[in-house]
Amino acid sequence: MSQIKFVKVAYVHDWLYANRDRREVDVAVDLGWDVTVVKPDTGVDDKPEKYKLLKMTTRPHKRYPKKLNQISAGFRWAKEIAKLKPDIISGHNLTGMYIAMLSNKYRKDKKKARLVYDAHEYLMGQLVKANALKRKFSGAVEKYVIKHSDLPMFVNDSICDAVKKDYKLSERPLCVRNFPKLAPDVSVEEKAAARKELEDLFENKGEKTIVMFHGQFRSGCSIEKLIKAAEAIPSMYLVMLGYAVNQDYYENMIKSSSASDRIAIHGAVPQKELWKYIAAADIEAVIIENKNASYYYSLPNKLLESIQGLTPVIGSVYPEIKAIIEKYKVGITCIPEDQESINKSIKHMIENRGFLAECSANCVAAKQELCWERESKTLAEAFRKLES
Repeated sequence: MSQIKFVKVAYVHDWLYANRDRREVDVAVDLGWDVTVVKPDTGVDDKPEKYKLLKMTTRPHKRYPKKLNQISAGFRWAKEIAKLKPDIISGHNLTGMYIAMLSNKYRKDKKKARLVYDAHEYLMGQLVKANALKRKFSGAVEKYVIKHSDLPMFVNDSICDAVKKDYKLSERPLCVRNFPKLAPDVSVEEKAAARKELEDLFENKGEKTIVMFHGQFRSGCSIEKLIKAAEAIPSMYLVMLGYAVNQDYYENMIKSSSASDRIAIHGAVPQKELWKYIAAADIEAVIIENKNASYYYSLPNKLLESIQGLTPVIGSVYPEIKAIIEKYKVGITCIPEDQESINKSIKHMIENRGFLAECSANCVAAKQELCWERESKTLAEAFRKLES
């Protein structure tokens, strides 16, 4: 049997940070496939040794509007992918699948690549506030894509169930959760150094209970509510580790807070360094708001990364987050829309050091289960079925 040719269509800006796509590519590489990633010629890349990068423009016509450029670029990408004569193409979301399906039309050898629809989001959940025409059209497109894919897959069980119900599918899509790779153990020295770095963000000395939020600062993550919680809980020190497009907005919010001396922003850190900062915090806040069904059903990376860092979690009382926290006993849940619920949960964890220690100890076992090394076996098995 000849080597399987696998193409990942990643219409994403920064390939280096496209963690789910990169993990998928790792599985294909480990299967011994000939892997090519097709991505925009912009953004941050890596220099792969085990697969190839094919960079394509997303703006072939500088004067065209963005949408027309995307359509035109899609045709160009599809033609180039067809020349590779792939056996399997995986498309990142609908844009990737539009290109993947189109490339099959350009095949001169008349063969058709098998198609993997890698849906990163719950589309219909995101469109709850869209007009009826847009919802109907988008839903029809995704339903068509799913039915014409050899392997449709989504990021958690709740979304798989919702998609099956939305589109009245006979079969449930494959669930491949977006788990991080098993984090390295953080040494006592590394944790102490990171802890000192976090504590040095504050002028006042003495013992502190650090509640951390890490990731991109944006709407829907309850950052404003965490700041209000710090105002109500004098023993709480809030560290926001990450970045925001509108950084000034959050800096001004902190300055105007009565707890400004107990709230600090730490810039984003490289992924390989993230674990020691998570480990150095006492509590991680993963309080995702119910902005739409996509948020409601989400299984955030920061929840799983916190468990990998052995840090207890306060999370939203929504299906996927609640299921993890309660099954593995790694923290406590709260109602994101209720400030008092958030305050009560944080206060409970701060005042119960034994409970915190127990949650941290439970993370040790959870870490071994909630990692990509285990979850990848599901994807590898599904990929092997596409070889025949």
